[in-house]
Amino acid sequence: MSPLLTMDAIEINYRLRRLGKTQAQIAQDVGVSGGVVSNVIHGRITAYAVAQHIASLLGLKIEEIWPERYIFKPRQRQSHREDTP
Repeated sequence: MSPLLTMDAIEINYRLRRLGKTQAQIAQDVGVSGGVVSNVIHGRITAYAVAQHIASLLGLKIEEIWPERYIFKPRQRQSHREDTP
């Protein structure tokens, strides 16, 4: 799968079901509620551990499934000192 293509929730759920995994099983594996798993799959929230587990089950990198959510973006360096003349 190309890193430029995202998977929608239907495709993610379809692939998980083909592997015999339910959202409830994933929730139990990671130790969260089923609602958290559903919300991650549908892109409503970010929960790195859940997303990483789903990606590993699908044999993909997390950024291949949700590139807009899990791509490392370095912070801009901010100067905290004031310029004095």
